[in-house]
Amino acid sequence: MRALPDSPRRRKRVLIAGTAAALALVATLLGLHFRNTADPQKETFQPGEAQVTHDQVPKKLSPADRRTVLTVAHRFVEAGVAGKDLAAAYDLTTSSLHAGVTREQWVRGDNPIYRYPVFKHGVRIAASYENDVMVQLYVRARSRKVEPLGVDVELKAVGKGPTRRWLVDYFQPREALVTAADRPASGPQPKDPGLGPHLTQRWLFVPLGVFLLILLVPVGLGVRHWAEARAAEREFGDGRELPPLPRPRPRRES
Repeated sequence: MRALPDSPRRRKRVLIAGTAAALALVATLLGLHFRNTADPQKETFQPGEAQVTHDQVPKKLSPADRRTVLTVAHRFVEAGVAGKDLAAAYDLTTSSLHAGVTREQWVRGDNPIYRYPVFKHGVRIAASYENDVMVQLYVRARSRKVEPLGVDVELKAVGKGPTRRWLVDYFQPREALVTAADRPASGPQPKDPGLGPHLTQRWLFVPLGVFLLILLVPVGLGVRHWAEARAAEREFGDGRELPPLPRPRPRRES
């Protein structure tokens, strides 16, 4: 059998099919080679003991620890917050709160304690854990120009046995001070403008009066109708029958 000669159209179709197959093969190879261009995260390990983090479990303070915590908190307020004895406040805090500050620098005022003119203060234990207590501190100044201040304080037990003691490890004010400079100028306080720049509380009586008028008009009409009905009953009796009509007079014949 004689083979048919290849036509130009057939050669074109074969060329297109071969090119498509080659492109598909190249795309597949590229996809397999570059399937993940991101650098994989490699875990690194350091020698030493593994650190395991445990959630703190609330624990009730013993009466002795409770008294000690409150005593330390009160002493810290007087010595550190009020600024009466910064050296004693340094001894009542941990190295974590010192943050590398020396005792001399601390006494000169280079410390994280928020200074406040303490007049009265209160301490409340918010939460207690193993060797860790959260305290809420409230201080108030003598002058009313200074707003009260709330502070979150954390105390931790350091040492064991006879050397065990509670120290302040965290001090962070929860509210900012408002001084006289932040307040408006002295003088009479502006009056309440009411509901708007041109309205006062007296304008509330206008809609209230309209409402009462709408309510009282039908009530008044009803009372009037009832009074007229009672008057008619008293005049004609309790019955509903009308009085007899007068008899007609006989006509005279002329």
